[in-house]
Amino acid sequence: MKICAIIPILKEEIFEEITYKELKSAARSDVEISVVSIEKGPASIESAYEEEMAAPGILEKVREAEKEGFDAVIIDCMGDPALEAAKEIVDIPVVGPAQSSMAIASTLGDKFSVVTVLDRLAPLIWREVKDYGYEDQVASVRSVKVPVLELEEKRAEVKAALLRESKKAIEEDGADTIILGCTGLIGMARELQEALKVPVVDPGVAPLKLAEILVDLKLSQSKVVYPKPPPKEIRL
Repeated sequence: MKICAIIPILKEEIFEEITYKELKSAARSDVEISVVSIEKGPASIESAYEEEMAAPGILEKVREAEKEGFDAVIIDCMGDPALEAAKEIVDIPVVGPAQSSMAIASTLGDKFSVVTVLDRLAPLIWREVKDYGYEDQVASVRSVKVPVLELEEKRAEVKAALLRESKKAIEEDGADTIILGCTGLIGMARELQEALKVPVVDPGVAPLKLAEILVDLKLSQSKVVYPKPPPKEIRL
């Protein structure tokens, strides 16, 4: 099985290395992982505008993945940018971190909270919650107040903030499950789960495991909902 993870930002070696390491560690032994970034788009995604700017590059990489024989694609950003469009243009499964993380979290308890990187992302996450139908199961959306591009250099600070905000989500907001609200937080869930004693969903790993299941079951997005776009001239 071959799964391609598309990081929908301009290439950063450190992000690709960390993502590959964590996905390879989580993947089954028979799964081949490839991690790619886009050539044109934003340096990070922290707004709806940046999601839209990344979309053309994402769709190009999704098409390439199918042509190169990958069995599934992950769009490695909690905003699930271009996910709906990507599901239309290929036949292989396309999986987004937010959609898969919320689906998994919804089976683990009654209320989950999302702890993301910046306050400005809360409205975008609430929009996803509404779109995916989980409004009754979300306790809160909190943030650690650290930009995506500073996550690695401030790793200790980020971990402390994740613990603090997650505890507040549990004790003050009524959450029984936590979702990390940025794929840049990949690899931090396990330690946090041990400290909190509640399930913590890693949005970097969740779509990988869902992709494995879909490929095993020979399932992909329904073309009743996601039909191929009609052929016509498009100028970019």
